[in-house]
Amino acid sequence: MHLSKEEEIEKLYETFRQPLLRYISHKVADAHSAEEILNDVFFKAANSLDSLREKTKVQSWLYKIASNRIIDYYRRRKETSVDIDDALFYSDEDEKETIYEELNCCVEKFLHQLPKHYSAPLKAVYLDELTQHEYAEQNRLKLATVKSQIKRGKATMKTFFEQCCTFEKDRLDNMAHCTPKENGSKKC
Repeated sequence: MHLSKEEEIEKLYETFRQPLLRYISHKVADAHSAEEILNDVFFKAANSLDSLREKTKVQSWLYKIASNRIIDYYRRRKETSVDIDDALFYSDEDEKETIYEELNCCVEKFLHQLPKHYSAPLKAVYLDELTQHEYAEQNRLKLATVKSQIKRGKATMKTFFEQCCTFEKDRLDNMAHCTPKENGSKKC
């Protein structure tokens, strides 16, 4: 039996509404904003459902859309909920210049300094926006291996950044600004 597009969206909504709302509410404290983000997710899904190549990956696709909408939400509010590890790849605006822009010059350089088995999954997941599962499948690796490589790669990248920069945090302990160290051993 073949479902119409409207029926597919309705079925997705029924199946994923509650889990997605819990996920979004965990990241966004305001219940009204969480509902708006949820609606945006399903609106985007309805408009893009035809472009989804593998219908079996719909759950990860919906969560990726939700994650991107949450990032957009914090960008609009000029707040951040991203820790130093993720801020190397994602960040929010701080007086017209973002942390990402400040660190962007170093990201590629530091990625090239990592062993390929660390840099490749970091690039794929954070820059090319693949899921860890997709990267593992494409490279015939176990998901646990990919997760470990990403964790170790992020830890090494964090070390590189801490050697070249000083990070200032706001009152909520979020990264607010970075300043290059005078004698950083990993100069950008």
